[in-house]
Amino acid sequence: MKTLLLIRHSKTEQIHDGNKTDFERKLLLRGFEDSKNIAEQIKKMDQIPDYIISSDAVRALQTAKEFAKVFDYPENKIEHHRFLYDGYTTAEFLYLFTKFDTQYDTIAVIGHNPDIAMMANNLGSKNNYHYPTSAVTAIAFDVDNWKDINAREGITKWFITPKDFK
Repeated sequence: MKTLLLIRHSKTEQIHDGNKTDFERKLLLRGFEDSKNIAEQIKKMDQIPDYIISSDAVRALQTAKEFAKVFDYPENKIEHHRFLYDGYTTAEFLYLFTKFDTQYDTIAVIGHNPDIAMMANNLGSKNNYHYPTSAVTAIAFDVDNWKDINAREGITKWFITPKDFK
């Protein structure tokens, strides 16, 4: 059994001037707090990821680092990819897992909307059309090897948002 955690980055600042790009947007204080709180809930559910992958946009990496702190996961082991920011198809997303075999049971991916919500809908058994910042979907796949995960074959175990714990 393999479990995929699909995480939308946490709450970010707005762009107020032309000196900053969308890619450079940083988390707000609320974003840091929501990241920590959601990560703590995941830890309580005993669903700590063995591996963390993130978009390389500033806000996604900041979210990943907050999760890593709660999970005692080494920050320097967070894998990051530009394509998770730029947009991708389900096939391109699934290709990310072809390098893994059986060594990890749970992998977390931190990304952006609309793509992270689309992946939750395309891979799992339930649709979540509202996917707010810091939301997480856990999808289980009845496989032993990550190379064997496919679209529409996962079972959505749960979907949580920061509002669920306030």
